Amino acid sequence: MAIFNKNTLTQISGFDNQIIAGELVYNQRTFYNLTLNNSDGTPRDLTGATITSQILRRQLSNVRDSRYGLTFDIADYSPPPSPVSLTITNQQLASGTFTLVIDESTWAVAAADAQLDINASNCVGFSGNVKIALPASGSTPAEDLIVFLLFLVRSDGVTN
Repeated sequence: MAIFNKNTLTQISGFDNQIIAGELVYNQRTFYNLTLNNSDGTPRDLTGATITSQILRRQLSNVRDSRYGLTFDIADYSPPPSPVSLTITNQQLASGTFTLVIDESTWAVAAADAQLDINASNCVGFSGNVKIALPASGSTPAEDLIVFLLFLVRSDGVTN
């Protein structure tokens, strides 16, 4: 798994926000079981929440492995692609848990993509978020919790 430079993650999610970041192989499928907790460590009740997730292809440049982890610049991809919705399953909202499904094969990355070349300087990149929209409850107003996402996609040396 890739280790990302803290400054790189900060340019995606800001200084104080949660982020899930990882490096995937072309056509890889995986998942993340997530639990949201209260400040005292107990599971947060998400009853009534709507959970959605989307990612968008980004242009990465200056990708390099530094002493403190991967660094790169990130920008909008041209031409602008459509966002990709990620699947949220296994929702146990009362106990604050759900599963984020990652299926890179559905992200419209073509096997012939030059950024998948084994010797490519800059790999394929996606950023996005998981949004947990909590409804208003009594005197508590509606609230959106955001978890940022960052995924790099590389060739396994077989593809492209």
